[in-house]
Amino acid sequence: MDAVRCSVEYLSEFSDCQSHSVRVIQDGVNLLLTRGDREVLIFNVLERRVTTVMLFEASMIHLALSDDKHRLYALCANGGLYCTPLPPQLSSSSVQVNKSPDSVLFTVPDDSIVLKNASLQAFTIAEKILVTLSLHKSVWSFDLYEEPGSRPLHKLACFQVVTLNTCCLNLTDKEKSVSSPPVLTCIYPEGPTSVSTDLHPHLEPHLFRLLFGVDASLVNSPVILCGLPDGRICCFTLLVPTLAGPTGEQRSPVRVLQSLEQPVVFIGTCVSGEHGPQCLVAVGQRGKLLIVRSKQASLEGKKADYSFNEHSVRGPVLCACVDDKRLYYSSLSDLHALQLTTTSSSEATETESQLQTLTSDSLGVCRVVALAGPYTNPTGSVQLLAVSLSGRLLRVNLPQGSEKGNVPRLPSSLAGQKVKDLLASIANIWERAESLKHKLQKKNDSLKHLNQVIHVYSLLLDNHGNEKACNMGTKHPISCCGVARWSSLLQRDSLTLTCVLENSSGCTLEHGWTLCIQVHPLSKGPNMEGSSRTYSFPFMKLDSGQKLDVTVPLESTGRLSLPVKVYCSLVFSLSALFSPEASSPGVSQLLTETGSISAPLSTLTVDWLDALRLDGSFSHGNIRHDTVTDGIQAFLRSRGVLTKDSDTTTKSAPITVMVRVSSELLKTKLHLSATSSGERCMSVLNWLVSPEARGQMSVQSPVVCVYSPDGCSVKLLVKEVTLGDFCSDGPLEVLEIRVESSSVAAVCGLHHAILRRLQVLLRDSAVKCGHTKQLKAQSLFEAVRHVESLYKELQDAQNQAALGGTMKTNKNSEILFRIFLQLRANPLVIL
Repeated sequence: MDAVRCSVEYLSEFSDCQSHSVRVIQDGVNLLLTRGDREVLIFNVLERRVTTVMLFEASMIHLALSDDKHRLYALCANGGLYCTPLPPQLSSSSVQVNKSPDSVLFTVPDDSIVLKNASLQAFTIAEKILVTLSLHKSVWSFDLYEEPGSRPLHKLACFQVVTLNTCCLNLTDKEKSVSSPPVLTCIYPEGPTSVSTDLHPHLEPHLFRLLFGVDASLVNSPVILCGLPDGRICCFTLLVPTLAGPTGEQRSPVRVLQSLEQPVVFIGTCVSGEHGPQCLVAVGQRGKLLIVRSKQASLEGKKADYSFNEHSVRGPVLCACVDDKRLYYSSLSDLHALQLTTTSSSEATETESQLQTLTSDSLGVCRVVALAGPYTNPTGSVQLLAVSLSGRLLRVNLPQGSEKGNVPRLPSSLAGQKVKDLLASIANIWERAESLKHKLQKKNDSLKHLNQVIHVYSLLLDNHGNEKACNMGTKHPISCCGVARWSSLLQRDSLTLTCVLENSSGCTLEHGWTLCIQVHPLSKGPNMEGSSRTYSFPFMKLDSGQKLDVTVPLESTGRLSLPVKVYCSLVFSLSALFSPEASSPGVSQLLTETGSISAPLSTLTVDWLDALRLDGSFSHGNIRHDTVTDGIQAFLRSRGVLTKDSDTTTKSAPITVMVRVSSELLKTKLHLSATSSGERCMSVLNWLVSPEARGQMSVQSPVVCVYSPDGCSVKLLVKEVTLGDFCSDGPLEVLEIRVESSSVAAVCGLHHAILRRLQVLLRDSAVKCGHTKQLKAQSLFEAVRHVESLYKELQDAQNQAALGGTMKTNKNSEILFRIFLQLRANPLVIL
């Protein structure tokens, strides 16, 4: 077997195909392809892409185009024969309109079904007549319908053929397991009055008249040829009326032309002559080739006749197609080209002997399951479109050769230069392959990095850090907690926040991640507009188990305003996925503008308790003594009320506020194991002043003297008292948290911080107390009356301020301060 030098171009790749389910129709530059599933792909050969995807209800069995190429007929596995218009860019002869790089998805509706028959096996369309072949109860039925211009279909005729027992064909178990669908082909007579179409083959008039009769030749009627799975090749004319038999019954026009004794794979015409193709060709599944030729009238007076010539090729044959001279067929292991023209035209016997010795040429392309074409390009080479078993669409280019199909050998003088050219081409291809390999490696690395980023982002969203996560000690895969600390620089003390980013997950935070910390003061004042600040800390790499420590200042515009809210988040820049030389300017600009994702880590609150200084003293520049009015104004500003400066009156006596909490409640919520009253008081005090040192005692006494952020001395005291007339159940043990200082701002800020800590504790803890305390009505009445009297005094002070035009006078400040002290002097008990 000779080999033909050909080139193969890779056009596209689809999913794996079933060898007997692939159907291909070529229409100009477009290729209609189905792989046996529900999709029909419309592939543009010039653009090398799928332009349209037609989605049907069931998997495909067979495809065909209408005569005008405006409609597509599709037979599906559900027995439905669909008729649907093609997209405008396909049915029009103009250049395609769809310039979008994405495919258009078109779902074929159910009302496109023109015929429903579960036994349908094949169909074809010719002369606006739909010919269907169905198998029902061992009977092959040919049904003729008018082409569905309107529904329901009008049935024109029905012809039947009884099936044969396939056991006489000696089929192997493998061939029996593979279903071979019947083959329907419509053949036209070649002539000046014949229909010009490239959808159906033609046959020269002399052989057409000899094979199918004078009537079909006179009316130019196409002939339907059917290759059945039992090997028979049946035929009947399409436009010749059916004749009646001797007894008046209608005779079936279907007659058996020949039997290959194996399933028929292909029927077509070949060997172009002066008056059209001169051969009728049929190919069987196991490699039997049938060629029907005409015999000219001899000098001895013999009439013109035709001959059936059989030839064997290597099987099994999966698909085939023909051009003017050759038959192309695939045996799965290789693609072959068989020359059908002969070099001698003397006697028929000589022709037959030559046919018996025909050999095919190997094209060196394997695993082909469907063929389209062939056609000749302007350079003179023959091109085939092939679909492989792995789903690849290939274009096979065969150069224009000699009559035997082989390319002549190169002269020996050019052989050396040809070898040099081939080696140079190999080197160029190797360089291109290395470049593509390098680019592919970069893309793979970027995809791996992006996959890791998405995984980290999902971890952060699933474990969204909050105050409970940091305060209650919940361990997250990626967490960020902060501790406020005092530092001294150039004889000036400043409060800073040290945040620790800990990576406890199995991922590595690589280049592109940035730790962002936003400091937002909660106090509002005349100089606090736009005081929020954001600090960014990019890092190169943070492996699993590593930590990153950063420190940010808490002061704003040269002053410290408490409390402040701190938001910690991780931000990833998508520009880190691409190298600067690999990305285009447009991509770089897009990534710079919008290419980042952010995920929250935790939210912290730094209050007066966090800012206390347990040891040492403040620098002289930090010490500031507040008056009563200054303290009240500072407290009102922290609650969002704008105030004006006024004259101050010094209040040197220490101010005391207290908070009372049920001893049993704190013991349950804080999980205190201490048994004595003193140990419980020290544990609660340690929880207030050193929340980060949970489980460690940083204070050794229920009374601690500290410095507030404004440099004033503050005494914190926790003691256990018994309230005898508060509950009807008996005496109630409560813990009294007392704050004493000469600074009003420190007292107010610490009181608010203690209440906030208790609110967070009661809100986040999942533990509930055993029972509800029964309070005495008298104590409740007295507490309500006391609060109502204070509320009345507050309203009177507001009314006086409204009449006076301003509330910021020394007198009203003293009234407010007195109400504040009375509210805190005898507070309600938190149960």
